[in-house]
Parts: sequence; C-alpha cells; structure tokens
Amino acid sequence: MKKLAVLVVVVSVLLSCPAVLIASPGDVVTLEGTAEEVGKIWGEINRDSIVKAYEAFMARAEGKEDFLRNFAKLSIDLSKKIGCSYWIDELNAIADTVGLDRELYIAFTFGRYRDLALLYEGVGCTSFAVVPPATKNGQIIFHKTRETAADLQSAYLKHITGVPSGDKKPYKFFGEMGTADTGVSFFVNEKGLAGGADVPVEWQHKEYYVTPPEGEKPFVDPPKYDGFMNHYVPRYIAEHCKDVEEARKVLHDFVDKGYIASGKWGTNYLFVDAKGQVLQIADNCREIYEERVNPALVKGGKEYKGIYFTVLRKNDYGAPEDALISNYGNITVELVNSPKVSKHPAVWNFERAQSSATIVIDPEHPETLTTIFVTLPAYGYSIPFLMGARETPKALMDGTVYETQRKSFAYSEFYEAGVNDMWRKFIHEMRQKVKEGKDVTGDLNANFSEMVDWVLSMN
Repeated sequence: MKKLAVLVVVVSVLLSCPAVLIASPGDVVTLEGTAEEVGKIWGEINRDSIVKAYEAFMARAEGKEDFLRNFAKLSIDLSKKIGCSYWIDELNAIADTVGLDRELYIAFTFGRYRDLALLYEGVGCTSFAVVPPATKNGQIIFHKTRETAADLQSAYLKHITGVPSGDKKPYKFFGEMGTADTGVSFFVNEKGLAGGADVPVEWQHKEYYVTPPEGEKPFVDPPKYDGFMNHYVPRYIAEHCKDVEEARKVLHDFVDKGYIASGKWGTNYLFVDAKGQVLQIADNCREIYEERVNPALVKGGKEYKGIYFTVLRKNDYGAPEDALISNYGNITVELVNSPKVSKHPAVWNFERAQSSATIVIDPEHPETLTTIFVTLPAYGYSIPFLMGARETPKALMDGTVYETQRKSFAYSEFYEAGVNDMWRKFIHEMRQKVKEGKDVTGDLNANFSEMVDWVLSMN
C-alpha cells in the first residue's frame, strides 16, 4: 500500500503540473534503416550541436589539416577491415546533411577523445556489475557512470538494417554518447550483452582498482594514436557480439591486429551478458594486460561474488558498494539505481558526471524486456524504458533531457520511487503479454515517450 500511495501521489502531482508535455508524432525518432538513412536523420536533428562541437575541435586543429585527413583515411581503412564500412556511410551522410567536409568530420568523430587526433583532457568513469548470487530473483544488472568534459549528451535506440556487401549485419542496440558523434560510451544490445569502456585509474588520485592491476602499468609509452578509441570499440561489440565470450575474443583480436588506440592511457572494459556472466578486461593498446571472468568484490577481507566495481570510490558519504553488501542476496535494480549506489555522491562529480545507465538484462527476452534506466546527466532522474521499443523520444536524442536536468538539478527520491513503481507495473503487464505471444512494440514506444515526458515535467 505504501508503494501504491507513492505512485498515486506522484502521478497526481505530475498531472496537475502545467509543465507536463504531450508527445506528438514529431517528438519521436526511429533510428532504423540503412546507415545513410540513419545518418541523415542524426544530422538533421543534431545539426547545431554537431557544428558547435566540430568547430571547437577544428579551432584547436589549426595547421593540422593534413594530419587529420591522414587520420580519417586510417579510420576509414580500419572500419572496412572489420566489416563496418557502414560506419563511414553513416558519417558521410551526417557530414553531407550538416554541410561539413567528410574527411575532417570523420577525423573529428573518431579522434576527438583522449588526444588521438588532437589533445583531449579526459577524466574518469565508474562501471560495475551486480549479478546472482548477489541479486534478488536472479536479476542481472550492469551500470556505468560517465565522467568527462562537459558535452551535450544523447541516448537512443539504433538498428542499422541494411549494410554493404561484405559488412557484418549489426544487432539493434541502446547507446549513449555526445550528440556530435556516433560512438558509444555504454550500451546494451538485443542479445542482452551490456558494457562500457572506462579509463584505467592509476592516474586518478584517491581512486584505485578493486585489486591491483596485474602485469605492466596502463600508462602507454610511447602513446598509441593509430586505431580505434574506446567509443568505437564498444559500438563494434554492441553491434556484433552476443555475450562476454565473443566480446573477449574481439578485444584480443583487435589488440593482436593493432586496431586499438587510446593515446597515452590504456582502456578498461566491463561486460555483462544475459547468462549473468561478467568480464573485466583491459588493454594497453598493444596487448591485453588484465582479464577476469566473474570477478568478485573484495572488501574488508571478505569476497562478495556477483558484485564487481572497476573502481572503488569513497568520500564523506561512504562508499556505494556498502549498500550492496548490506543487502547481499536481496539486491534489486531499484537499490542499484539509487543515491545509495549508482547515484551515490562518491560516484559522480557535479561538473563532470555527464550520463549514466543502470541496465537490468532480461535473460529470457533480452530483445524485448531488458530495461534501461538512463540518466542524463548522472545526478538527474532516471528514465526507464524497454529494449523492445523502436522509437526514441527526440528530447532524449537531441540533448534536451540532458540540458533540462543539468540546469535544474532537480531530484527527489520520492518522485523517482513513483517512476519506479510505474515501471514495475508496466513491465509486469508487458511480460505477461510477451508470454502470450502478443506484439508489445506499440506499448513500449508509448511508455518510453511517457517516461521522458514525466521526467521533463519534474525539472
């Protein structure tokens, strides 16, 4: 009754609020089709932010145009080698739609992070997994908080359905990154594989790995700039891997062939799949130097299987893993996606926490019933939606949700509890319909738009 009361109060408050938005057909986007079609849509919607980010990048590139064009040619060649020439088709369509030089835009989107094409000052991220036996009812949960320089953020569902001969057919995926490029920081795909890329943290003061890294240190000497940065490696894995074993093989293959770059830092990745398997793997661009399957949290001399953080963080408010340990064996996604854990003040920095997502993977119907609690920025309200939706609300894709929450900094656990109750009721209904063999795509699309509208109304 208490939860129902919260739901009723929240819905009543929101319905009485004049800021509630009513979605119309023009408020949603379907990023599905050929790469050219998807790229054209992206360019039309995010034109202004693409131009702004591109011009800021090029202003720092004065006198380096030849270098950028060479970097673009390398990126094009590598994309073809891995069966992803459709990436280039998508980027060319964006450049043409916005009115930018194709090669320079490709150099920008592949090389804007981590001092690849130009100097980029990054910060840190936090990823963690919570899986059985730590969770209640076998929930399989992945989370990432992205901390980086301020950048307009976009979250969306994407499915490239038509690719050139010789390219690999991509899976549908949810991805998150800036509005100006097409890589991803974190993802979950239709097969139930979720993951993201972190910055190795030896250089982050007062932050450290759960256990000391094995082998050589992650600092890359000399720095490596020729290859894919860690926003395109996750995209490849999102589109072409169904589980952590396939992701592991891809990382080894890319490193062996010299396809990985990250400037002067190596990259740590965390993946979780629909079987509840967890993979932590890190590279120093030239080799895999650390790899763990189903690692466990070690704290206070005890081992907690089913919980793993790439980074341990602690401040005056404590540490985010404490709440998980206290509820070991009974952990739910609502606890994970709360100020006690994923929104814990030790996890995010006000200026740098650009985005996050807490993902609960459905092992039986990952393509439909996996839930993404996406949060733009990381300290705002989370928007729960299901993987089976086809339409992305435009406000989530074009940076409106990010800008609205970043400027308002409105958050109430009371209101978010109400949203969680709405999600819980909805997914229960959808699970029953899926068991009955019904098509729930329309329901999922409508609910996704409704959730975005609720969150915008609460800011």
